[in-house]
Amino acid sequence: MSLITQPQSVEGQPGVLFQTVGDISLSGSGWTFEAGAGTNMVYLPFEGSYPDKGGRLQSPVFSLGRAGNEAGYFRLQFKAASAGHCYWWLDYFNGAGQILPDCNSAVYPGEECLAYDEIVYVPGAARRMQVAFVSREKVRAGDVRVAAATAEEAARWCDLVYEKLPPLSFTAPADAMELLPKTAAALKSGKHWRAVMLGDSIVNDSFNSVFQALVQRDFPGSKLDFIVSVRGCTGCPFYRAPEEFKKYVADYKPDLLMIGGISNFSGFNADESAAMDAVIKMAREQAGCEVLVMSQPLSADWRKNKAGEKDWRKLIENKEYRRGLDYRFARECARKAGVAFWDLTAPCHDYLAAAGDCDFNRDGVHNNDRGKQVIGRVLREYFRAAR
Repeated sequence: MSLITQPQSVEGQPGVLFQTVGDISLSGSGWTFEAGAGTNMVYLPFEGSYPDKGGRLQSPVFSLGRAGNEAGYFRLQFKAASAGHCYWWLDYFNGAGQILPDCNSAVYPGEECLAYDEIVYVPGAARRMQVAFVSREKVRAGDVRVAAATAEEAARWCDLVYEKLPPLSFTAPADAMELLPKTAAALKSGKHWRAVMLGDSIVNDSFNSVFQALVQRDFPGSKLDFIVSVRGCTGCPFYRAPEEFKKYVADYKPDLLMIGGISNFSGFNADESAAMDAVIKMAREQAGCEVLVMSQPLSADWRKNKAGEKDWRKLIENKEYRRGLDYRFARECARKAGVAFWDLTAPCHDYLAAAGDCDFNRDGVHNNDRGKQVIGRVLREYFRAAR
C-alpha cells in the first residue's frame, strides 16, 4: 500500500493521524477491499491456521508520526454494523515495512450502526498503521478516526470497559515478585525496563489488554517498555531453536522475559518441558534477564460445551481442555527452573465460572475487549505485588 496519510490537526485537535468522515466510500477515499480466500484454512502470522475470516475493508497505511522507539497509546473510534461475525483490525508496520503483531477485536453483529471507542498500546517499533474491518458478511463502517492518547486516557478506558463487567475477586500472592527483584525495583525506581512477552496469539491478547496503562497508573514513575514477540500457535519447542531464540528474544535485549500462552502445553510431554527449560536457560545465559512463566489465561470458553458446569478444574483431565486449563505444567516448569510463576489460569477461569452470560470471545479461541480486560486486570494484580 503506497498511500500514506500524514499526521494532521482535525477541528483544532492535534494528534489526529487518520480520519474518514462519514460512511466509507471506496471511490477516492483510499480505502480498498481485499476478498477473502473462501472456506480454505488461512495462516495468520500472529494467530496461526484458522478458517478464513472473510474479506478486508482496509484503510490506506498511514504514519504514526513517530521519531523515537517508545511505545505509546492510540485511540481508534469508528461506527460500524455487520450482518454477521466481524472484526475490527489494526495492522502495524516497522520502519522497513515489515508487519508486526496486530490487534483485533469484535464488531458485534446487528443492523444498528454502533459507535466504538477503543484504545490500544502500540509497540515502539511500529511506524505505520492500517485499519481494517474483516468479515464474511456485509459490513457498514464510517467516521473512522485514529489519534494519539495518553497513559491516563488508556487507564480510564480500561476502567470503562471493566465497569460493565462483574468485579474480579483476586489478589496476587504476596510473594509474586519474590523471584523478580530487579523488575520490582525498576517499577519503583523509574529505571527503564524492557519486558518481552513471548508466546502465541493468547500472549498477543494479553499484551493487547492495555494492562500497561494500569501498571503505569499504579507505579507513576515507572518506565516499563513492553514488547510482544509472538508467532501463531507457537511455544517453546519453536523458540528454543538458536536462530528463533535470537530473532524472538535475544535481539530485543529483554530485562524481563514473560513466557506464556496456550501453545506450550499441547501434549504435556518431556519434550515440551525440555523446550521450556532450554528457553529459560538461554534467556539467563544470553540475555541475563529475569524470567517469568505464566500459565494460560482466558482462551476458549469451556462453559459453552459444558452447560451448567461451574468447576473448571474437573475438566483438566480431559484432553480437550487440558491445553487451556491445566496450569500445573507451567507451574512445575517454573519450579524446576527456579523462576517466577504467575498463575493466570485460576483467577481467569474462576471469574469465567461466576460471570453469568457475559461473552468474552471474539471467536472460538481468542478474546474480545471484555476477555482481554479480565486478563489485563489479573496481570495488573501480579505487578501490584511489587508495591
